[in-house]
Amino acid sequence: MFGSGHTYFAGSPVVINIDGLEWPGNSPFNIVRVYVYYNSKKVGEFKADTGGQSSISFDISSALRAIWADYDFSSEVSAAEDHSTSSRSYRSYSLEVLTEYIDSQDGEFTQTRSGIFSGGQCAFGSYTEWERSLAGSSADADVQYHDGENRRNGDASTKPTSTPERVGRSSITSWVDVSNAGTTCRYYAASATPSGDSASAHPPLVLRDDQEYVDFLFLNRRGAVETCSGLTKEAMNIAVDVKQFAYVERPSFRPSRSLMALGTDGRRSWQMSSGYVTREWADWWTMEFLGGKKKLWWMKYKGPGQSAAAYVPVIIEPSKKSVGIYDKNKQQLPHVDFTVTLALEG
Repeated sequence: MFGSGHTYFAGSPVVINIDGLEWPGNSPFNIVRVYVYYNSKKVGEFKADTGGQSSISFDISSALRAIWADYDFSSEVSAAEDHSTSSRSYRSYSLEVLTEYIDSQDGEFTQTRSGIFSGGQCAFGSYTEWERSLAGSSADADVQYHDGENRRNGDASTKPTSTPERVGRSSITSWVDVSNAGTTCRYYAASATPSGDSASAHPPLVLRDDQEYVDFLFLNRRGAVETCSGLTKEAMNIAVDVKQFAYVERPSFRPSRSLMALGTDGRRSWQMSSGYVTREWADWWTMEFLGGKKKLWWMKYKGPGQSAAAYVPVIIEPSKKSVGIYDKNKQQLPHVDFTVTLALEG
């Protein structure tokens, strides 16, 4: 029921097949229920009438996503700041199957319970439709990412490998090593060497020039904390509201109207860009960095009065409603522009 030694991404379709069902021929309904438990609590319930068929399938991914709804990634962000290691264990779940029917002859209601099936485990993250189509079978579509041409086998990074990663001088790189014991996030500082670390399984880091870059951490679709560096353009916006207000003048007590400019909680925003990149990297910036399903970003920021920079939560939005990443009529590299807004008040 759980596959053989597989751990599934909670955000991908996780289908369980129930076979060998037997029903009386005169039953008006034949109900199958599946309960999903996590820490002895029911997190999902699925039911359907089989119509007398002997098998049925359920996609339980919505219940597995609920298992990870309370996960706090702040510890992993802190680890990224220190270039240290942060471990995230898989979460285990169990299943229970129930069958229900009514005998039309004697009107007796019959319910059978399978008992608890334990041994299921899932990880935060998901596969794209393309990645799932490459899987040989549903049992193979677990967290072990395998592609014969991909040098990142066994980790959860989604960055392209056909071209080197270009980062700012203060950037870090990260990936998630997948094993049976759990998921371990490792963070390495960028350096001038061909690779940020000694492992040949990861693409080299190519440093940019001394232009101003800002480092970001974000959660990719497979649940890994990824890094990238955005080029800061020569623009910064501070939102200000102009409001009308009324006050009473003495001694006539006649109302008078005026205008006042009010800062909106000190929230700042910056215009930034990926810089000129290849088509493959432009697609990654657009679909992964800007279009991530779980909107969690952190930016390395040093505010007024701070002695050192820290990663703070931000909101990332495309600068335009549509982002063009490919045009044969233009003989130049594409770039992806976006707006960064501090997700803090005060």
